[in-house]
Amino acid sequence: MGVLKKCWSWFWGQTVFNKIVIVGLFAAFVPLVLPTVVAWFRPTMIHVGVSFYTYERGSQPQGMNTLYFFERRNLVSDCSIRRDEESVPNGRAKVPDPQAWVLLKLLLENVSNRDLTDLRVGVRSPAINQLTQLLTAPHLEASGQKEAPPDVKPLYVLSIATLPRESSVVVTLKTPIDDMLREFIYVKRRPVTIQVPYVVADQFRQYPPIVSRTNAVKMLNREGVLKTSGETFAEEKIQVTVLPSDEPPMDKGETAYRILPRSKTCSEAEAGVW
Repeated sequence: MGVLKKCWSWFWGQTVFNKIVIVGLFAAFVPLVLPTVVAWFRPTMIHVGVSFYTYERGSQPQGMNTLYFFERRNLVSDCSIRRDEESVPNGRAKVPDPQAWVLLKLLLENVSNRDLTDLRVGVRSPAINQLTQLLTAPHLEASGQKEAPPDVKPLYVLSIATLPRESSVVVTLKTPIDDMLREFIYVKRRPVTIQVPYVVADQFRQYPPIVSRTNAVKMLNREGVLKTSGETFAEEKIQVTVLPSDEPPMDKGETAYRILPRSKTCSEAEAGVW
């Protein structure tokens, strides 16, 4: 108590400018340490990990051929994690329409010995918009929707009916990269961040969790072990169609898609880091 009185007396002995600076620094510091303080006094029942990716499928002219590729990269470091490509004679391949997405992956771990029911997780990120879709394992009963509480930035609320005790699941929020998101990431070079303002379930009250930055490669490996991938493009393959020489090549049609800037080539150890 004596220490608090001394701190209070010291604060009131400062100039008005110094008081404003101290209050501002304190206000900025509190949100950073609040989840840790909450965890000290209330043992958490759920751990939250997060990783960011981009996934792109596209093509590039290569003389008489066309280079088709599928690539998954770490959005934070812009390192390529996996890239599949194949050079095919023009007009001899069938591939899905070119497109790119931001994939926000959340690892939710129930570390308690109780099933968590009606689990809700609030997520806020510039990589989430009205076109964001939720991808989960087929067996997981989950849903998501974007909400806009009064006077608060819109957030995406993820709802899971039941997360069994001592179990984990990886869910994905997939958002197409439109012109606005492309400019945000690759032109302005703004960092894609994530906030998890709260988690809440029938078994505990709402509180802000500690969010851990999960290595992108480890997240994919963990997802593979849990067999929770619900991505429709996870196993995309280039389908090559060989046409008789007397038939004209397939019409590729016009496309307005512009491929993303080339990702960096990184070592395996560096590819997944934040």
